[in-house]
Amino acid sequence: MTALDWAAVLDRLFDAPNDPQAREWAEQAVAEDRCTPGQRRAFGLLTAGKDILDLLTETPAAVRKLVEETDPERLSLAPAPGEWSAGQVVHHFADNEAVNAVRIRSILTEDTPEIFGYDSDPWTRFFDIEPVEDALARFETARRNTVALARSLSPQDLDRRGVLSYRGAESVRVLLAVLAGHDKDHLDQLRSAVGASR
Repeated sequence: MTALDWAAVLDRLFDAPNDPQAREWAEQAVAEDRCTPGQRRAFGLLTAGKDILDLLTETPAAVRKLVEETDPERLSLAPAPGEWSAGQVVHHFADNEAVNAVRIRSILTEDTPEIFGYDSDPWTRFFDIEPVEDALARFETARRNTVALARSLSPQDLDRRGVLSYRGAESVRVLLAVLAGHDKDHLDQLRSAVGASR
């Protein structure tokens, strides 16, 4: 039997959300903190039977709703020192979507490419170059494109793999599930930042 890792477990859970071996391995890995937040959330979403592409489709509207319900001047207020403001979270959504667009296309057009990871904190220095509304529009447009691309893919395309520098080899569909998990974590962060600014 093939040794399990996060990529193998998440791939198995796409087809069989109740796979006992995959679930047991993932539960143990979560308990031992051997996962990224996105992997942990992807596991929860897949075992709850969530449709990953539907979740990815819904995120921009959820972000927009939170932004529109918040006084624009308060979007730049961090909930605590060292934490991101609501506006910074929106910029991160846009930047991360751009990164993942390149990752997905690289996997689809190259043979098992090496996919770069990045530390998002240093990217905050670029957040002031555009208004929050522009970053949100950039995220919405890029995400529509990501979902349209994903919906057009064959099962063979979804099985194509890239090697991410900090997570190892994973398929396009696992990358999409982790992206949905990433969305959930940052939606929670955005809700917290918005709540703290009120």
